[in-house]
Amino acid sequence: MEFWNPYTETLPREKLNRIELKYFQDLVTYGKTHSNLYKEKLKGIEVGDIKTFEDIKKVPFTYKEELRKWQENVDPFPYGGLLGVPIEEVSTFRQTSGTTGKPVYVPESYESWQWRIEAWCHILYMAGFRPRHRLFLPFGYNVYVAFWEAHYAAEKLGCEVIPGGALDTKGRVNKIIEMKITAMAGTPTYTLNIAQEAMAMGIDPKSFGIERILGAGEPLPEATRKKIEATYGCKMFDHIGSTETCGFAGMCEAQEGLHMIEPLFLVELLDRETLSKEVAEGEQGVLVVTPLGRHSFPVIRFNTNDVAVKGPSTCSCGRTSQKMMEIVGRVDDITKIRGVLFSPKTVEQLVRSEFPEIIEYELVVTREGIMDKILARIEVDPKLGKTEADAVAARLSERHKIKTNLSCTTKVEPPGTLPRYDLKAKRFKDQRGAH
Repeated sequence: MEFWNPYTETLPREKLNRIELKYFQDLVTYGKTHSNLYKEKLKGIEVGDIKTFEDIKKVPFTYKEELRKWQENVDPFPYGGLLGVPIEEVSTFRQTSGTTGKPVYVPESYESWQWRIEAWCHILYMAGFRPRHRLFLPFGYNVYVAFWEAHYAAEKLGCEVIPGGALDTKGRVNKIIEMKITAMAGTPTYTLNIAQEAMAMGIDPKSFGIERILGAGEPLPEATRKKIEATYGCKMFDHIGSTETCGFAGMCEAQEGLHMIEPLFLVELLDRETLSKEVAEGEQGVLVVTPLGRHSFPVIRFNTNDVAVKGPSTCSCGRTSQKMMEIVGRVDDITKIRGVLFSPKTVEQLVRSEFPEIIEYELVVTREGIMDKILARIEVDPKLGKTEADAVAARLSERHKIKTNLSCTTKVEPPGTLPRYDLKAKRFKDQRGAH
């Protein structure tokens, strides 16, 4: 078995825990000394009080809204109290996507940026990316961190990187063929869009010769992963991360859950109700992440709001890091409809696994009086006639009821009606207002 770092990836559990505790203590000391945010936030907490993993829970969470507050109208511009090094040492600007509010500006020193690249090397190497691969990144990177990390980490691994910005989807299909691309990274949604565009051009995506794809930017349900693998005739891998934390877990060749990248990160999976204790294997928990080696933008116990199922710390690949078996979704996305807990990811899993006729879909939740209503808008294969399309809609309504215990109305839309996405698809629209 091949490892990017054979030493850290096969350390015994006890030794990993000792290293992470030591790194966490060091980061608390650093934050209290160098970051105005943590000078204030960690008043009353001494590093000597953190002697065990249980003691780590004495340190308060960091929330995204807090990062915004400590940056807005606070010097030095534009990073404010989040900055952990003299501003002269900042060499790279990034920012969050701003999908949940004002973007957070992220300062990276050269040293901290190299640390992020190293974390991403773990993600790519685990997924089997090697120097022989010609990697296509079909996006314009812009000020967002997404794909910059993949670009530089792939270079460090020895891959040949082909940036695919400033092209439309048809142009990207042509570039994949022209350059004989063998690997790709992209959002699951856009990866499927590329395949659809290729098929519309009379090209079978399997003929590309792509061996592996890394999913990014969106949840990747198992059914979607298998659909992409079948469409391209390749292997697809998942990872999870954020601008604030960097990518902190990835999928290995075994494709059974995601390995946390220890000891570069301390990742906690805490019970959803109280956020006070680690969940047991097989249970869902909220991911709280501390990047342990980044100093220009120190972040301690960042509450990601992502929910995952805790897995084992054993794997057929030989890595000893803790795994998570499934990314359930974001706390914000899991909502109650008619008193029933509902995750949009369940519907994506249903559509991708049982309805190959559905090209695109969207869920809209509204409230009429006191009653919540779910509308599933779908686009089906244009080759289907009206009777066949209506049968697909009826079957989806039935399966939705069985899978979620919630009834829905399904409407067949004309081809091209529903939006297509490059990054972070928004197929779930809750229009109930406060609820």
